[in-house]
Amino acid sequence: MMVGPKSAVFTTVRARDGHLFHLDYHLARLSRHAEKLGIEIPEFDIPEGLDGLVRIQVDSNGAQFSTKPFYQEIHMEAEGVTAPAPRWTRKVSGTKHGDWDAYRKITTDAFSKGADVALLVHEHCIVDGDRVMPIVLDEDGVVWISGSEFGGVDSVTYDVVKPHIEKSGFVISEGRLNERLVARAKEVVLLGTGMGAARLTVLDDVEVGDGSSFLQQVCIEALGEDWR
Repeated sequence: MMVGPKSAVFTTVRARDGHLFHLDYHLARLSRHAEKLGIEIPEFDIPEGLDGLVRIQVDSNGAQFSTKPFYQEIHMEAEGVTAPAPRWTRKVSGTKHGDWDAYRKITTDAFSKGADVALLVHEHCIVDGDRVMPIVLDEDGVVWISGSEFGGVDSVTYDVVKPHIEKSGFVISEGRLNERLVARAKEVVLLGTGMGAARLTVLDDVEVGDGSSFLQQVCIEALGEDWR
């Protein structure tokens, strides 16, 4: 029997010595996505002593927890490849849903090529990452994110760092992350639970950015010294 996207909803939380970082943000997103998918979230208790990347999933069996060891350096200089973005119906698009195999395959394929990350492309624009949200600093000092209408998953890590980005004087705009914007970018930062605030240096064997890392440092500072 096929597992459909509306069969489950999940979020992945970073945990160190039993402390789950930004858990309130993750539970809020889990609730938003569950409502969109028509899934009821039961009351549940989170196990103690968790460490690693903790997946909290809710399906017909209730809430389930699984843990994966950290497998990538945080805040790294990352090399990426592009891949076609999986597409879903409007109700499913943008959620962490129950049919995630397409994304896992994209990640596996990226790793098999020696890349650190895959960026997902639809209609010649980057709409999301396999496990990250890309943000692009252009030559005019504007930080661009892909508009939600293009199907990217809303990012907890971005929600955490956004106020600090704005406080640092950047203007954030939504739009299309097209080839020209990325090619001329000063900096591309990849935000995610596993990678933290990584800086994209190469995409499809083409150098990205001008070597500066100011936006990345702003994001790292926002995550805090204990976020490791």
